[in-house]
Amino acid sequence: MELIRPSWPETWMSIAKLISKRSYDPSLQVGVVIVSDDNSQMLSMGYNGNYRGGPNERESSEPGQSGFIHAEVNALVKCDFNFYKKKHMYLTHSPCRACAKLIINAEITKVVYEIPYRDTSGIQILTSSGIDVFSLEEAIIKIKTP
Repeated sequence: MELIRPSWPETWMSIAKLISKRSYDPSLQVGVVIVSDDNSQMLSMGYNGNYRGGPNERESSEPGQSGFIHAEVNALVKCDFNFYKKKHMYLTHSPCRACAKLIINAEITKVVYEIPYRDTSGIQILTSSGIDVFSLEEAIIKIKTP
């Protein structure tokens, strides 16, 4: 019987999905992990939520107005940038425009997401800046195709 191991994209995405369950947002739970490009280290993680000690509830039910800090921001502020390593980001949902700009400034070199966010312009901003962006399905296929 051959053991079937999950690919790195599947592994990191499963962790991002688990982290997303920490969010109190009933509408959209987003999880992120930042890893080294050689897959040897998980450098940071984050989920959408309030500031430390803040109430665990949305400010508004209007889309885009939850008041929560985005998962990408929470992961980036926790990431250690003192020792440079190429970094990849795995997200349950593709980033919004503002988070895409932060990802670029953080020098993330690859972004993999599972679900497209309602506004996909964040993906366009990343790709136009030279960042490799893949859906989870594309990332898995890319690994299996030489």
